[in-house]
Amino acid sequence: MTARREIVVVGAGSSGCVVAERLSRSGADSVVLVEAGGPAPEPVDLSVLPVRDGARVWHHRDTEGTELPRGRGVGGSSAVNGGYFLRPHRDDLAAWDPDLWGIPAVERAFDTLDGGAGGGGVMTVRRFTDDELHPRAVAFERAMRADGHVDVDGVWPEPGIVRVRTNARGRHRTTAADAFLADARHRRDLLIRNDVRVERIEMNDATVRSVVTDSGERIPADVVVLCAGTLATAGILHRSGSVPVVVPLAEHRELLVRCRARGDDGDVSPVLQSVMHTDDGMEIRCYSHDFAAHITGLEQTGPAIGVAAMRPGSAGSIRFDADGGAPEVDLGRPDDETRQRMQVWAERMATVLDGPAFAHLVAPGSVTVDDRLATSHHAWGTAPMGGGPTGVGTDWRGRVVDHDGLYVADGSVLPTPLSSGPHATVMMVASVIADRIGRERD
Repeated sequence: MTARREIVVVGAGSSGCVVAERLSRSGADSVVLVEAGGPAPEPVDLSVLPVRDGARVWHHRDTEGTELPRGRGVGGSSAVNGGYFLRPHRDDLAAWDPDLWGIPAVERAFDTLDGGAGGGGVMTVRRFTDDELHPRAVAFERAMRADGHVDVDGVWPEPGIVRVRTNARGRHRTTAADAFLADARHRRDLLIRNDVRVERIEMNDATVRSVVTDSGERIPADVVVLCAGTLATAGILHRSGSVPVVVPLAEHRELLVRCRARGDDGDVSPVLQSVMHTDDGMEIRCYSHDFAAHITGLEQTGPAIGVAAMRPGSAGSIRFDADGGAPEVDLGRPDDETRQRMQVWAERMATVLDGPAFAHLVAPGSVTVDDRLATSHHAWGTAPMGGGPTGVGTDWRGRVVDHDGLYVADGSVLPTPLSSGPHATVMMVASVIADRIGRERD
């Protein structure tokens, strides 16, 4: 019988809430969940994206000056994102280790989260209904059908028109904290600590010994599970001597096709209700409103359709300052062939916005294609399972290579691009990794 373990979970966002709940369930181990931000926020309407709220978001920038907000506090990014909760395509997981990440095991984890085809699950997932759709989403779907694209009705997306599934009760998003900590927080073997920033992981002969905070406190640990998010986890690993100065990073870059709205927009709907997945790896996103309608203080630029390269074809990086300064985040750019395909799709969408389907919604002559690439805020892959191209990363159980007791269970470990946004997949991965850590004591 394995002795009682001291487990520290770092980060109480989408993955950390899952891991802490699972590992504290049996009562056989002591689990401490540490979060650099504050407690879980009050429910907020799904249409509001509080990504400029310093109390709820960490603010980063990339080398081009692009803002990179990341969730702060219990619930993490699940408390501030748009409530998009789509699975990846099945084919996205084909290169993952089949013994540990076969579709049956993955599907069980997803079904727990999203309720499978019927919806629900612990994240209260449902598909946006016809009567919820903003007129722009209605026009988008009609235009895509007229162009020969088919509706995708299954729980696993594939090329075609995909009605977004959202993690929400009514108009309020269901956060990871709502789903996993509401009851678990009262367990005797789970301690949640807010406002604790982790500096590094202390090791002895490549074995975890403690978590060291920025105040110098040492929290004893036999197992540490990093769930601080792709950017923050990479920083902790670097300060712990576990990754080099430069680590890989991947991102879904996006090209926006903008227009000026015609008429009254009415009530603000959730930001993204319908998308189209293409055979050549794009996600075409029909945004319901100008982003300024969702984000307080943002300059108005008009509604948009986004063309996101879900298989970017090239990688970015995080470069750490040897003197301890802020890391340099390079999101990377799609390779030339992918960039050209993005431009082709953007021009197609510009024609759609200028066409009859949107004539009652778009001011004539107002359609433009951005010159500059945007970002989806989907950074992943700084410690990929299977080791990644540089050999630095985690094994297929999420364990940091050559480190005993040190695991990663957030977006850092995603080893391949995904054809959908990563939120649901990150929570699935956290569920599976936590289950395996739990079974290691049995």
